[in-house]
Amino acid sequence: MTYPLERVVYRSDAVAPAEGPIDLSAIFATSVRNNARSRLTGALALHDGVFVQVLEGEPAALSALMDMITADDRHRNVRVLARWPIQSQLFLGSAMVQTDTRSLSHYAAKVVVQTGSGAQVTGVLAELASARLTSLI
Repeated sequence: MTYPLERVVYRSDAVAPAEGPIDLSAIFATSVRNNARSRLTGALALHDGVFVQVLEGEPAALSALMDMITADDRHRNVRVLARWPIQSQLFLGSAMVQTDTRSLSHYAAKVVVQTGSGAQVTGVLAELASARLTSLI
């Protein structure tokens, strides 16, 4: 049986905890565990105080996760850039890929955190995820 799939892309302003900087590795570990349980895949980036995430999976699971993200104190000003049906998942096999944005050009970084559409952001994060996964091989 084939399930309908969707992709959602959002940006949010990261809220650092009072006790120090954002622990992206802890967020990533929790995301991997929870996304695997919900059969979601995606990529996560934190750049210049902005979270950017591409999530893929069944519509109900995506809606539930977006509700959790919107209510999460680590996010402020959650903005969904796009949500659309997809035929297959770009990040299949990866419950969550943590991307490294340090290598992005000024233009690409601006696309990710400020001006890019959901499709543009997905393209940049997919490229970063591919580079990360290739470096692990």
